[in-house]
Parts: sequence; structure tokens; C-alpha cells
Amino acid sequence: MFREPPAISRRILIAGIAAILASVICAGALTIWLVLETRKEQQAIAEVLREGSREVVRDIGNLPGELRWQLVFAVLVLIILIAVAIAVVRLFLALLQSKESFHEFQVRSWNILASMDHAVITADGQGRITSINPRGQELLKTGEESSGADLREICPEAMPLYEISRDVLESGLPIHDREFELTVLQRRHLFRADCHLLSNAQEQVLGTVIHVRDVTDRALMEERLRRMERFMGLGNLAAGLHHEIKNPLSALSIHIQLLEEHFDGSMDDDVVENLAVLKTEVTRIGGVLESFRDYASAARLALDTVSLPEVVDQTIRLIRPKAEKQGVQVVRENPAATIPTVFADAAKIEQVLLNLALNALDAMPDGGRLAIRLLDGQDTVTVEVADSGSGVPENIRSQLFDPYFTTKSDGSGMGLALCDKIVQQHGGQINFTSTPEGTVFRFNLRTENT
Repeated sequence: MFREPPAISRRILIAGIAAILASVICAGALTIWLVLETRKEQQAIAEVLREGSREVVRDIGNLPGELRWQLVFAVLVLIILIAVAIAVVRLFLALLQSKESFHEFQVRSWNILASMDHAVITADGQGRITSINPRGQELLKTGEESSGADLREICPEAMPLYEISRDVLESGLPIHDREFELTVLQRRHLFRADCHLLSNAQEQVLGTVIHVRDVTDRALMEERLRRMERFMGLGNLAAGLHHEIKNPLSALSIHIQLLEEHFDGSMDDDVVENLAVLKTEVTRIGGVLESFRDYASAARLALDTVSLPEVVDQTIRLIRPKAEKQGVQVVRENPAATIPTVFADAAKIEQVLLNLALNALDAMPDGGRLAIRLLDGQDTVTVEVADSGSGVPENIRSQLFDPYFTTKSDGSGMGLALCDKIVQQHGGQINFTSTPEGTVFRFNLRTENT
């Protein structure tokens, strides 16, 4: 934890200086009293020496000299006490200044760590937390009294901080960009962790320093940039292919039809079968070209005020027969009382919803639940299409929005790529989260007034 240490009280300083001064004053007063008493004794001895006998003078003749030396010694003691008092006061002030400077340094360091959006955790050799900043407390869901807690006990199973710390202690080598995923507020987040040895001034290993940062948005941005770069090239390619291949393909289809008409009834079975294969493949190529054309024309939007609840209801009407046949319950959920209108191309948005809904139905061949949700944000409306299927396999999630990637035997692989491009053309973003209990695709659209 990172809390400010209590500042040294000024009262303690004043009390310490007052005690030193009181001691010096007492010592000075005692010394002055000794000097005065010594002077009295010297005067008494001088009087005795004037009036005393020879024997008395001989016996006490050395006392005046001894008293003078005692007086000198007392004055020296007083001077030494004053010097010591001054030195102690100066040392005390220097100590106070040093402690205040150290305190300011600690506060500055702690404020820097507290202002970081990344978690910074230090642990000892046994994996117990020795310090943690506020972002780390939020990530680990611990309170301020988390020092001394064991990383194995407080870290979620998917957060391998103890294993990372142990690996660094055993190897002596730092770890960079160890990735793991966690569900935070019903959303999957990608984290990257760094870990280094923590040593003192004598190079003795005290433990480890773990640095954890949330890179979900950065990873999504990198993925979207990758898609956009691919889309820019594919859009031009799609338009060119449609133009260059469509006409020869039409001519080929016409000639196949002419062959059938010319040899009508006089062809053997092998020729008929071969012509049927040619017709099927020509039709398939035509379908591919149509999908290319749709992809290339996605930038041409007919923008207007759109009521998303109406678009969702239309989509549900279109998929309801297929859903009922599969035993899938389809519902529309609007947590907000009213959903603001958006400025969009209604036909394109319906195309996106229809594609996502049909994919969801394909994921639930034996029945389930399909929910289409509309969530009102500050300046956007988020649309979610959630199914209760078995989820998307981990190894293909990064390829879902790639053109021509499909897991269906009869699919073209352009559906999600087209959805992604349409949403981006509207200035929105599309992503998904998937677990073995189901998948949720979501995209956002700007409201009419933004």
C-alpha cells in the first residue's frame, strides 16, 4: 500500500530544544554557583592567611591555587556544555531537515505511483506483497491493508503473478510482456505483466517488482488498424475483379446455355453431367463476385435518421421462422426506457444485424436463446447480439473478421468482414467476447445529435 507517513511534529522539535536549553541553563547556573562559592572560599582562606599562625598558613597555603584550578575547570565545563548544546541543536535541526526531505521524496514517489494507471506490486522471496499502488489494489480487489498478503491467495486463477515472480527469482532474468486475460465487468480484458528483481544498495535480492498494464484497447486498436489496411487493398481489388471477371463469366454462362440448346436431347450422360458442373461452378463464381461487389460498395451509405428498435424488430421477423424451427428463443432487450435515434444507413445496419443473428442461429443448431440488446450510452447506442452457443474456439478468434475466413462448408467468409467494414464506415467499432456458455457480438453507432 502507499500511504503518507506522519510528518515529524514541530512540538517534538521545540520540546527537544527546550530540554537541551534547560539543561544548559541548569548547568550554567550550577557553574556560576560553584564560581561564587569558590570566590567566597578564596576570600575566607585569604582572611585566615592574614590572621592565622605560621602552622595554619603552612597547612592551607596550597588551597588558593587549587580553588583557582577548580574555578577554571568549572568555566571550561560550562563552555563545553554550551558547545555541546549548540552541536546537539544543529544535529537535531539537520536530522529534522533530512527526515522532511526524505518524507517529501517518499510522498513524491508515492504520488507518482498512485497516479499511474498501471499496477505496481512488490513482493518478497516468498511471494508476499510488500507494497502495492491503488491501481494494483483495484486490480486485485484488495483493501489498503494488503501488505503481507500472499499472491497465491489473492490473485485470480487466470492471473499468474506468483508464477511470474517465482520464475524471475529462480532464473534471475526479467520477464517482459507475459500476457493473460481476465473478465472485468463482464468484459474480457487483455493484460501484460513485466517482472524484475528487487535489490538493495548491497545488491542483495529482496524480492520482485511486478508491473501489470491493461492493453485491451491497444490490442483492439492494433487489430482494427490491421483490418483497415487489409480492407483498403481488398476494396480496390474487389471492384477490379468484379469489373474484369463479370463480363467474361457472363459470356461463359451464355455459351453453356447455347451448348445445351444446340445439343438438346442428343448428349450422352457424361456430357450432360459435365455441363451441369460447369453451370454450378459459374454460378458459384458469380456469387463470389457479388459478395465482392457488396464489399466494395459498403462505403456508399444512404444516411438518414434510423430507429434501431424498428430495425431490430424487422430483423427478428426475418429470422423467426428459422429460429422456431431450431427451437431458439429470440428476444429484444432494451434496458433503457427510450433508445435515441441514430444517423445511419438503415439497410446496411439491418444487413449487419441479420448477418450476426444468422451466425448466432448457426451456433445453436439444437436450440438456445438469442438476445438482441440496445444499450443507451452518452453519445452512442451499443447493439449486442448474444447467443447461448458453445462459443468461438480460441485458435480462430483472431481470424473471425478476416475476409474469406469461414468455418462453414457453404459459407463465403465475407459476412463478418462486411459487417466490420459497414460499422467502421458508420464511425463505430465491432468486437466480440466468447465463452463456452455463449458469444456476444457488439457494435456502437453514434446518436443523431453527435
